[in-house]
Amino acid sequence: MQNIKVFLFTVLCIIAQSSIAQDSWSDEQWDDGWGAEQNQSVNVYGYVEAAIGGRFESSPYHKRLSIAEPRLQLGFDERWQSITWTAKADGWYDGFDETWHGQIRELNAQFTVFGNTDIKIGRQILTWGTGDYLFLNDLFPKDWQSFFVGRDQEYLKAPSDALRVTSYFDWFNVDFVWSPEFDHDNYIRGERISYFNPLTQQLTGDDPSIQFVEPKRDEYALRLFRNYKGVEYAVYGYDGFTKSPEAVTDNFQPTFGRLTVVGASVRMPLGPGLVNTEVANYNRHDAEDHWRALVGYEQELWTRFTGGFQAYIEKGATQTRTVFTTRLTWRDERDDLNLSLFAFVSPNQSDGYLRPTFDYRIDDNWSLSGGFNLFFRERPETFFGQFTENNNAYLRMRYAF
Repeated sequence: MQNIKVFLFTVLCIIAQSSIAQDSWSDEQWDDGWGAEQNQSVNVYGYVEAAIGGRFESSPYHKRLSIAEPRLQLGFDERWQSITWTAKADGWYDGFDETWHGQIRELNAQFTVFGNTDIKIGRQILTWGTGDYLFLNDLFPKDWQSFFVGRDQEYLKAPSDALRVTSYFDWFNVDFVWSPEFDHDNYIRGERISYFNPLTQQLTGDDPSIQFVEPKRDEYALRLFRNYKGVEYAVYGYDGFTKSPEAVTDNFQPTFGRLTVVGASVRMPLGPGLVNTEVANYNRHDAEDHWRALVGYEQELWTRFTGGFQAYIEKGATQTRTVFTTRLTWRDERDDLNLSLFAFVSPNQSDGYLRPTFDYRIDDNWSLSGGFNLFFRERPETFFGQFTENNNAYLRMRYAF
């Protein structure tokens, strides 16, 4: 398998060099007198941000502080010959665990071959599907710890080291993603947010005795899609593992179960808004199979006020979970202030999650954001119910350049 991976990456490098060579020795560039500078542009961007937040009540597992971090993000895009190079990195001091951190969010090259195929290789953010904060066929990694403590929503999507090939044809288009190593979610495991441990049947904080066992294997994702007369159709496939540790080893350590997913989606205009439907069948190789489905609708209810609704069901042989969501968004005339409420409610599990937020653009560089993460429940073992001791509020100030 390792030899195959090396071979594939070597082939891609050869294709990239061939693409460069074709562009470099074209008649148009030769006539321009080298012309390299005309084919090169660099865009540098980034921001500095300070975030602070805390829990509403004391917890036996964590301090009241939920987030306290100054953060710097730097990125650049460069177009050289026929290749676009992208890099984006974050560095921050985490006041919660009192340590410095760094992360490369993007480091990739993108180019086109055969006139109809885009290739993107390296670290990148991947996403597809139609759900709003509900991910059925989007099996790319998510950062739930960032999402639940108040970091910007861009950090919900975690990076992947992957090869993405997108080809466009007359009747349909193809998206193929290969990750040489399995990329799991930044899942809830107790060190920052407490959760319900099904093995001990109680809420748990950071427990060093729990060792999460990660699989050593690659994963694949496929999407066939088409837009026909304003209707977006897509069919999906995935072969890999669950993104959170939902299985156990023979030694009763949490691990990631083998998973194969097949699904489809449709999104189209309906009346004054947009409707979307999505389904997915989850084939668990070591546990109960189940399927997931959602239907959603979004429209502008009145000027600058938008409403969205989703109904979601997760159905197995012995268990069923239903969730309804609502997103309400209002923005002022100058688009400087944005107020939003996203609500999850599960009627059959009697729990939910409220996410009210605001974003205020002070000027072209400065902005202020804030919000709440509010969970409610009847029982501590339900999905949202396990997080009620982590209810928090947060503020972020950002200078972008």
